[in-house]
Amino acid sequence: NTEPLVIIDGVPGGSLSNVDPNDIQSVDVLKDGSAAAIYGSRGSSGVILVTTKKGSVGNARINYNGYYSVENIARTPAISTADEFVAAGGTDIGARTDWYDEISQLGRGQAHNVSLSGGTESTRYRASFNYRDQEGVVRNTGFDQINTNVSINQRALDNKLSLGVNLLFTDRNSDLGLPEAFRYASTFNPTSAVFNDDGSYNDPSGFDVFNPVAMVE
Repeated sequence: NTEPLVIIDGVPGGSLSNVDPNDIQSVDVLKDGSAAAIYGSRGSSGVILVTTKKGSVGNARINYNGYYSVENIARTPAISTADEFVAAGGTDIGARTDWYDEISQLGRGQAHNVSLSGGTESTRYRASFNYRDQEGVVRNTGFDQINTNVSINQRALDNKLSLGVNLLFTDRNSDLGLPEAFRYASTFNPTSAVFNDDGSYNDPSGFDVFNPVAMVE
């Protein structure tokens, strides 16, 4: 296993995707001999220690963080236009298609984080809800994710006993598209139409895998 061991609030075997960045208090990295000495073979590829935020003494506080973003392709490779392709001896099927334009989009993203925290000298609490929705610059790529994090810390017996409860929940849905979409967009005939007259994807080969637009649908 070449992946580092992730430990979230002392619990090994977690994943960084299970913790929203807004809930992270600190991240420490152990590597080489120090990790192996503490965690054995599981730490041979390094250890990532994640500490999440906890409640603090005081009245209940509600915090909100959010953003909205857009991203686009700044520059595409220099490839032949349909007219240049035909002038160079390529087969003219009749259409004029910019395949990079067909498979790409303006990637929109948003994230929202709401947390409630507070407590007394003996009991501290924090609960958060996180939502992320990110579209990729390739059509039908991106993800949406929900994270919740609840922590309760209790001291008893004149602070001689400390009890803690941490609950994490993550639900993530991803659209991965096809990594080769840009490669096919660079090599597919620019005089080929995207759709046939009946609305189906146009693919002279008979296989949708050769149509860069169909591949990302």
